[in-house]
Amino acid sequence: MQRQHPLLSATGLAMTLLVLVVLALVYWRTGGQMFNPGPLASAHADIEDCAACHQPFQRTQAELCMECHTEIETELVDEEGPHARLRAPDQCRECHPDHRGTDFDLRAEALANFDHDLTFFSLAHHAADYEGAPIECAGCHVEDDFEPDLQACASCHTEHDPVFMAAHEENFAPDCLACHDGVDAMADFNHAATLFPLTGIHAETDCLGCHTTDTLVAGIAGEGSGAPVQCAACHEEPAVHAGLFQSTCEDCHDPDGWSPALLNGTSFDHFEATGFSLVKHETDFDGSLLDCRSCHVTGLADFEQTVCEQCHVGSDPVFMAAHIADFSLNCLDCHDGLDSMENFDHSTVFVLDGAHAAVECAACHADHQFAGTPATCAGCHAEPAIHAGVFGLECQNCHTTAAWQPAGMTNHTFPLDHGGEGDIPCETCHTVNLIQYTCDQCHAPAEMVEEHSDEDIFDIAGRCVDCHPTGREDEAED
Repeated sequence: MQRQHPLLSATGLAMTLLVLVVLALVYWRTGGQMFNPGPLASAHADIEDCAACHQPFQRTQAELCMECHTEIETELVDEEGPHARLRAPDQCRECHPDHRGTDFDLRAEALANFDHDLTFFSLAHHAADYEGAPIECAGCHVEDDFEPDLQACASCHTEHDPVFMAAHEENFAPDCLACHDGVDAMADFNHAATLFPLTGIHAETDCLGCHTTDTLVAGIAGEGSGAPVQCAACHEEPAVHAGLFQSTCEDCHDPDGWSPALLNGTSFDHFEATGFSLVKHETDFDGSLLDCRSCHVTGLADFEQTVCEQCHVGSDPVFMAAHIADFSLNCLDCHDGLDSMENFDHSTVFVLDGAHAAVECAACHADHQFAGTPATCAGCHAEPAIHAGVFGLECQNCHTTAAWQPAGMTNHTFPLDHGGEGDIPCETCHTVNLIQYTCDQCHAPAEMVEEHSDEDIFDIAGRCVDCHPTGREDEAED
């Protein structure tokens, strides 16, 4: 026997008919409510055509809502307003269900069940104020459109800490939501985690020292760096080395301080490194700025002192002609950039008096060498052979700058005018050196031997002053 199709069987048809009858009775008894969940809220009471809100398989319900609620569509398009902050703004009925009676308040229902975490601001730290009192919606939102009232933020936080808030608003402006999301996203902000760690002097710099308020907020919001990280973007290149170096300032400078700079990794100070200070050489005679190339024409490692002449001759050619003639072009031998030779007093180094006062500079400073010139007598005057190694080099003990002779012998007991014809030269008696003496130059040895023999004196060699300390012939008898 052939098996009958279950839907076309007598039993199947009977059950289908029974279901249809029951549905018809329910529809008749409920007035068609089985296809209508209930009366619309009063805000939608004037809608009579179901297709105004329901067009299955043709258009979404959110699209149909926007046809009436154009202000919501504008919020979403412009990405402004409370609805634009929702992560799922196209699910209108999730917050605003209808068909629950004319007394049903669509807005109140949305607020009562609203999950604030769906916005970009969490209430994790804003459930209560500083006093512990619950914060109502109206405490932060404008009543009509629920826009956040940023003035309310400022008022509340300023009342708690006015000093901090004054500085905070100055640095970051009152757009709180540009940085804060309610979960203290910025509370533990670490600048070192950015592309520009704050070290050295940068650590002491106020935010607005590098950022404008707009770029600061934009950078924190992740909409760009907020501020450039290149030195030249914030620090204007000093005119003194403009165009001389690359823009990689960090090769020579570090955040601990602009000066001293680093040259090849070593702290560089022009005076310490070269012995010449730039204190007096920041500008030219006409007031124009001097840069490195003004003096280092061929390169920073090279310096020709003719550059000094070219500059200073232009200022005072007469003075420079005489100055170069006297002192040559060895400028750095005397000058250190601090004007240490200005109003130079030679007496501070070596007093020029007596015979020295009339001596030409070149007599002591040969070849225009001024640095290192000796200040001792022996440095310029060779020790006379007659007393070489006898009296030492403290020449000033016996001689003065007035003249080399006569010397000032303070312990010479033998009269220097021996013979009655005035002072006689030292070499007359001291033929070898000033310690040893002889009388043979004037007194014949044979005669002295004979005269002393008559007196029974035989040992007289080199002992004349023992008996004649003042040179008188008869004083030996005393």
